[in-house]
Amino acid sequence: MSEMTPETENDRNLFRTLTVASGVLLAVLIIGGWIFGSRQVAAGIACGGLLTLGNTFWLKRSIEQAMGLEPRQAGRFAVVRYVLRLALLAGLLYLLIVKIGIDIIGLIVGLSVLVIVIIGFSLYRAARTGG
Repeated sequence: MSEMTPETENDRNLFRTLTVASGVLLAVLIIGGWIFGSRQVAAGIACGGLLTLGNTFWLKRSIEQAMGLEPRQAGRFAVVRYVLRLALLAGLLYLLIVKIGIDIIGLIVGLSVLVIVIIGFSLYRAARTGG
């Protein structure tokens, strides 16, 4: 196992904080979508949020794997993983929207969960550090 440096520990804590906060926000949005919208809105939010979180974990894993490879292999590996991830995400979005008929507004809200958390976290950190 690799040695834990303060930077890698902070990176892990940041990733953990962002993903946990995203999960909590996703749960709140799903419940809110169900109460104030409909079951279809809540399903759209859930699908979008799960796609976003799944994509984020897959991206993190791909980057970690690429960092362990030789530089020549890492570039090719990262590009192939990127294209595969993008194609799978596009295919899933196509199925959800065209074939299943998922609520598009709910889907967009769910897909925005991580972005909302990152913006909120950045504003919190800026306010806390005075910058």
